[in-house]
Amino acid sequence: MKIIDTHLHIWNLKELSLPWLDGEGEVLNRTYTPQDYKGALSQDGSYEVEGAVYVEVDCAKKDKEKENNFIISQCQNPESLFMGAAISGDLNDPGFRDYLERFSSPYVKGVRQVLHVPEALPGTCLKSGFLDNVRYLGSKGMNFEGCVRNGELDDLYRMAKECPETVIVLNHMGIVDPDIISAENPSEEEKKYKEAWISNIHNLASLENVVCKISGLNPAGEWNTETLRPAVDIALNSFGEDRVMFASNFPVCNVATGLAPWIDALIEITRGRGGEFQEKLFYKNAKRIYRL
Repeated sequence: MKIIDTHLHIWNLKELSLPWLDGEGEVLNRTYTPQDYKGALSQDGSYEVEGAVYVEVDCAKKDKEKENNFIISQCQNPESLFMGAAISGDLNDPGFRDYLERFSSPYVKGVRQVLHVPEALPGTCLKSGFLDNVRYLGSKGMNFEGCVRNGELDDLYRMAKECPETVIVLNHMGIVDPDIISAENPSEEEKKYKEAWISNIHNLASLENVVCKISGLNPAGEWNTETLRPAVDIALNSFGEDRVMFASNFPVCNVATGLAPWIDALIEITRGRGGEFQEKLFYKNAKRIYRL
């Protein structure tokens, strides 16, 4: 099976400052290289990762230019795993379009602004300037990566509805808690959480310009394929076979599932959907959506 990983991070802590790592443990608070990624893949030959999309790592503002230049150079290297990138950007910044022009490259496929950080207040993506710049991305043939708090998925839905000509890529299935979605005896609070997530996923999937990365499941404790399956199936059934893409979220996945176990679990979860479905999920949709 051929795979394109649509959400891969690498970072060199000697080159980039990542303030958010200060609150993380030793699993993440270290340098990660493409070699670390390749070493974490299964070596049994059951699949081949042909390429990947680099996604910005939320580094310090002073390092954004360095990060962008680095990853564009990586994409230009025929020996590199990276086929394209989603760079960082502040869509509420009046200088956003000039900034984007400075990093114009056929390898820059979209922009991500992380909206689940404390400084990004609810409604950030609904401001008029932000919406105008999301539309601008669409006019340039670029995607917007939607990375929001689970409780603010409706903000992303309203934003996407206002920007129908721009492809909106929902990151990590809306950062959903798989333990709650698979709970056999949920509390009333957990039931409300599950109902709200399902409603938001259905709303987002009703918009043809929204696609979903199947990734980001971070179970708190013991897990297996069946505890991940309910959340994955809801997302797959909602978005359908043409608007879903595999993503690893490496190395963040190391906190919970690990890279190879996550790939193996997703292959197993989708096995019953057939080879054509899996080919779209793991490979074909990524090539089309990111224009690789």
